[in-house]
Amino acid sequence: MPWSVLRKLIGIMSRPLGQVIAWYASMVAIFTILRLLRISDVWLIDLANTFAPYWYMPLGLTLPVSIMLTRRRQVDIAARLRKPKRRVIAPGSRGRRSALLQIVLIAIGLYWFALPTLYHPVDPPQGDTFSVITFNVQGHNQELETATDWLLAAEADVIVLQETAEGYDHRLARLYDVYAHEDHIEGSVRIFSRYAILEREILTIEDDPGRLALRLALDANGRELAVYAVHFVLPQSTAKSYGFAPDFGIDFALRYDERRRNAQIRRLLKILESETRPFLLVGDFNMSDASLIYDEIAAQLRDAWRSAGSGAGRTWPVAEVIGWPQVIQPLLRIDYVWHSERLRAVEALVGEAIGSDHLPLKVVLEWS
Repeated sequence: MPWSVLRKLIGIMSRPLGQVIAWYASMVAIFTILRLLRISDVWLIDLANTFAPYWYMPLGLTLPVSIMLTRRRQVDIAARLRKPKRRVIAPGSRGRRSALLQIVLIAIGLYWFALPTLYHPVDPPQGDTFSVITFNVQGHNQELETATDWLLAAEADVIVLQETAEGYDHRLARLYDVYAHEDHIEGSVRIFSRYAILEREILTIEDDPGRLALRLALDANGRELAVYAVHFVLPQSTAKSYGFAPDFGIDFALRYDERRRNAQIRRLLKILESETRPFLLVGDFNMSDASLIYDEIAAQLRDAWRSAGSGAGRTWPVAEVIGWPQVIQPLLRIDYVWHSERLRAVEALVGEAIGSDHLPLKVVLEWS
């Protein structure tokens, strides 16, 4: 393609492209303001917050394009000024304003979502440590033998599983051989422990239609430790389907609703206020770390991944398990190990794909 034709094509496209970029930057700015105001319980805003980092990522591309378009207009104006008897329209400042807005939004996005994922050096443990794994095995996991191999090789002191469907006991026989102590809520959460169980309690975190959590008090080599195993509901209303594919597609997005899940989280946080032992809150939260409810948890508990992990720590979804192209990496971090102040996370890592749509998470903690 001759340069003159290409240059003319660029000239034709520059205005609509600039308008699209300006519109996109304005939408991100509005979203940023709503997030600063902590607007919640609104379907579209809550859904946007779940994927908040992704709205800022295109700014890394749109900003240099905006700068190039602005500079091109300036060059064109300068060229026209050199031609006599040619009416020239002075360049507006819209392009510069758009570029400035994008710079501000990039700074906010980096501060909110990139800075927390940076690795912070962790002091090596000075005292006794123990490890815990959380893993949503997925009820129809076809690779449970592989998953069991990984769990055993990880040699954790406590394993918290979710979605252990009824009749799972025989499929987990090898875990029972290694872990002397186990308790569970049938079809929900399950805890394997090397430590003896001192107390067992089933907690109601929702009355109607009902949701339960499991609390065990463990004797961790002479120290008492409380472990709360949870699996909060999907952020989805029970409204009638819109007729699209039901699993995490358009239908799920249209029925996105955090209110029930958030109520369960807040009820459990209230219960934790009366816990006297050092404790862990472990499980599948069905909540991204960009959701507004995350900050409410972080105000009361410590996120082991934020303390000792490196990178985004995303655990869901494993693309090939849900039928997506394998090249797609997990999008959200929804599996957590939270802990009280009397514990310190010294290591956190995300495991490999072992048959579930979730990746396992292992955390090493020190008694402090």
